[in-house]
Amino acid sequence: MSLDTVLAAGQALAAVHGAVDQTINAALYYGPGVLATAAIVTAWRTGQWALRRYDQWLHDRADRREYTARAYRLHQVADNANAVTALTDDDLIQYLDNKYAAADLANEGEER
Repeated sequence: MSLDTVLAAGQALAAVHGAVDQTINAALYYGPGVLATAAIVTAWRTGQWALRRYDQWLHDRADRREYTARAYRLHQVADNANAVTALTDDDLIQYLDNKYAAADLANEGEER
């Protein structure tokens, strides 16, 4: 254990001791009503913080799923492109001719 670790632990202990000391002083000076109110406010804020963290976790998880699905689709496109470009020249020309000779369903209702 290094000296820095010991010093950091001492500072943390001093901070906790100071917080407990201030809480005791507040209880003796202000009474239990103020402490109960402070505890309720602290619990409310902690609950709101936890709710925000959970909501952010859900959004991050949805983003990861969306990213994974997109990466999978791009991988499939790359595999298909590799399969098409691996064809011989004659087969590639035949593939492209068949692909572009098909009916254009996107412009189905338009007159040409």
